[in-house]
Amino acid sequence: MKFGNLLKKELRELITKQAIISMVFTMVLLIVMGQIMGTAMEESFDTSTITLCNQDDSDFTANVLKKIDESQGTSINYVTFESDDYAAELERLDIKSAVIIPQGYGDSITEKKEPATIKYVSTMSTAGIASSMSTLSGADVINEIQTVCMNEIMSENYGLTAEEIALIREPMNTVEYTVNNGKTAQVSASALSAITMMQSMIAPFAIFFLLLMASQMIMTAISTEKIDKTLETLLSAPVSRMTVLSAKMVAAVISALLNALFMIVGFAFYMIGMMGSAVNEISTAANEMPGVDMSAAAEGITGVGQAMAELGIALTPVSYVLFALQLFFTIAIGLAISLILGAMATDVKSVQTLIMPIMIAVMIPFFVTMFTDVNEMSTVFKVIIYAIPFTHTYTALTNLMNGDMIIYWAGLAYQIVFFAVCMFLAVKMFTTDKLFTMSFSAENMNKKRKGKTVES
Repeated sequence: MKFGNLLKKELRELITKQAIISMVFTMVLLIVMGQIMGTAMEESFDTSTITLCNQDDSDFTANVLKKIDESQGTSINYVTFESDDYAAELERLDIKSAVIIPQGYGDSITEKKEPATIKYVSTMSTAGIASSMSTLSGADVINEIQTVCMNEIMSENYGLTAEEIALIREPMNTVEYTVNNGKTAQVSASALSAITMMQSMIAPFAIFFLLLMASQMIMTAISTEKIDKTLETLLSAPVSRMTVLSAKMVAAVISALLNALFMIVGFAFYMIGMMGSAVNEISTAANEMPGVDMSAAAEGITGVGQAMAELGIALTPVSYVLFALQLFFTIAIGLAISLILGAMATDVKSVQTLIMPIMIAVMIPFFVTMFTDVNEMSTVFKVIIYAIPFTHTYTALTNLMNGDMIIYWAGLAYQIVFFAVCMFLAVKMFTTDKLFTMSFSAENMNKKRKGKTVES
């Protein structure tokens, strides 16, 4: 009963109306940003309509444009440029880009037998991702026109049939296989990478924000009570100090999980909105490459999922349980360290300073695991990175997917030992008067530094 009352007290202090509003606002903000970015990227990738200015009156060009216009995938929006001032023309026509076929384009190919010139004009409105993607979509448009021109040249100049042209362009069929853990599946490695990338990106962000939020909360709670002298009153009440310690840790975990839930839901929708189209483009490109027979992945995501199961890289319910177990010890370690550091705080500035070691220890493996494989690093760097207990949770999903169970169990054992040591120090601190004598003041540190500077 005493533990329940203490837990309610801690939860009321941590989960306030302002905190809930902040959680909801963050989630909604991420969802809206994802939709905005997704819409911008879809528009940039869209090549279903070509805005084209045709200044050439040759039969060859007319025939090429007719075949493009008759295709199911692309339609042409014809415009007329009145001058060579492209900036003014784009503004007058209210368009962002256009393909220009200049006079003599067809004659250069059919009569002069030399490469013709084609122009592509686009507006660079921002320096963001969407702007760079629009440049790539412009290249796709040019490639489509070039492909139709090549077909026309081979048909008119050499009298080749459509079947013969197709054979020249795609003289072989490629069947892609991916090997992993001694198993083989008929699927494209790039298609698998697109799915596993999306599957494994959310977990590191969840761990990152969860650790920082939990640490910040419990450090602030401990330091505030110590500064306001309410901690002494609480610990002098007829309740064991272990009960007080347990209530604070459980409340911090619940509050952090709630924050993380809102954060991860928003981030998941953000990634789906922003990267969903890109992942589909990657998978489609891998399955529909010229000359590639991807029968195993012909059903899209379902085929890739089956291939992941065949290769043994699909996460099972047991895998998620093992990941949750390692995540629990990661949070527990962060809370135990935060208890010790929070008890040393004497003011608000010192809390901000004391949380820096945890922040650095969380950020280093976060960025390292995002850009490289820890197991492929040199022995020295591998030992340094794995010495940080949080690293093992960042790599847990990858280890479970690849079947590296020795690395997983070794990491879990290290976390358990690390947590036991931290809890031993935290319990010892809470059961003695060191809780009130330990202190770290940012102002005193600044004064000491200034004093040393003056003496020198």
